[in-house]
Amino acid sequence: MRWILIFISIFLFGAENNLTKEINLSIKNIKNELNKNEFYINYQNYLKYKSLEDMLQKYQRHPKKNKDKILSLQTELGLLKNNKNIFESLIKIKPLPTPPTINNPFAIFGALSYEKEIKSILNQNIQNYKKFYSTYQKLIELNNLYKKAGIKDKQLKKLLLDFETINNVYKTKIQNQKSQAQIYISQVNQEIQREINKLIYLAISIFISILIFYFIKLGVRKYVKGESIYLINKILNFINITIIILIILFFYINNATYLITILGFASAGIAIAMKDWFMNIFGWFVIMTSGNFKVGDRIKITLQNGNVQIVGDVIDITLTKIVMYEDVTLTTLTLNRRAGRIVFIPNNVVFNNPIFNYTHHGLSTVWDGIDITITFDSNYKKAKHIIKGIVQNFSKGYTDITKRRLHKLKAIYHIKNANVEPKIFTFINENGIVISCWYLNNYMTLSLRSKIYSEILEAFSKEDDIKLAHTTYTVIKKEENESTPTKTPL
Repeated sequence: MRWILIFISIFLFGAENNLTKEINLSIKNIKNELNKNEFYINYQNYLKYKSLEDMLQKYQRHPKKNKDKILSLQTELGLLKNNKNIFESLIKIKPLPTPPTINNPFAIFGALSYEKEIKSILNQNIQNYKKFYSTYQKLIELNNLYKKAGIKDKQLKKLLLDFETINNVYKTKIQNQKSQAQIYISQVNQEIQREINKLIYLAISIFISILIFYFIKLGVRKYVKGESIYLINKILNFINITIIILIILFFYINNATYLITILGFASAGIAIAMKDWFMNIFGWFVIMTSGNFKVGDRIKITLQNGNVQIVGDVIDITLTKIVMYEDVTLTTLTLNRRAGRIVFIPNNVVFNNPIFNYTHHGLSTVWDGIDITITFDSNYKKAKHIIKGIVQNFSKGYTDITKRRLHKLKAIYHIKNANVEPKIFTFINENGIVISCWYLNNYMTLSLRSKIYSEILEAFSKEDDIKLAHTTYTVIKKEENESTPTKTPL
């Protein structure tokens, strides 16, 4: 029997020891969490501030003797001044913004986002309160563990009492803020509705004014003849616009803020009237930021659905226009028959017209092509061989340059076909065999094209079996002495 009692005592002692260890571990974990908790830290700072304040009062009784200590304590208190008030230190509530004043149509847009802003602040404050309440629960849990362990801590009891008081105040403030938020939102919604109603009445008034003058104009057209109609319509339009302005002033003249609204409407009218000028400025911004072309580039711009084509070098780009120097090119040769002019083009051309850049990213070569027509009985294979050799000889330098430039452009653009060797094609038309050759040339195409043509002509003149085709007429006499011209190629 004695051994049984000893065994039971040992068992109970071990169980109690394990329970004590578990409680101590829980206490340690909670303390570690509290040491990282902002509310607990702020409370400790508050206690430290009060302690330093008491010490300062004590030392200030003998200021001469404790001069250095007083200065040190004042410095520390300055650093902890945000923790001077326990409620301001622990209750983190961001105040709600005051409702916006809605006294013009443009203020409606700002007011529409006010409710979202209010809810965001309120939600943030609620989340802060939940964090505080979680800290408060941790302190209650710590106090219960102390009771189980038989530990008495007066400081913890005071801490709990302070947090309980703060919790009640915090909760009340949150509830009050919720009520205030609902009042603010309701007030703003009423203001928005009032301003919308005013805007509707304004729109109806303007519409009635326009409708009245429309019927007046119909009457004028019916009873007034001749050139007087134009003058009367101008006068009626002026009167109508004046009345509309007076209507707007009648709705918004009771506050200086409304003058800004009126100026806003006026600015919108100016913007519409000067839309081309504004589009030119926006076009300048696009040109400067897109990198499609810059000063010094050779470009081609087509205007009026392709009826006007301008090729030249960009010599200036201002806020409103592109300045080009028109050079002698294939376009000026075949279309314009003029060159050397300074051309001013509005910047808004970049929005609605294609622009060809001959020198984009240093790629200063373009594909150029010439067509040679030979007679059907000519040795077209020999002709192709001669033409290809001449083209390759003259364009080799440009081909090599293009290869290097295209290699760089592949890092920027998705270029699939990078074959830059000359291309020779053969076609048949009514006049003979057409040999079309394409080669890379500098953007100033006329010079090299002229050299290639000259070399081909000289080479063909030495060959007996290659003849250039041209249009001729053969006259066949009939018995009635009539002649019918027929077009035949030679």
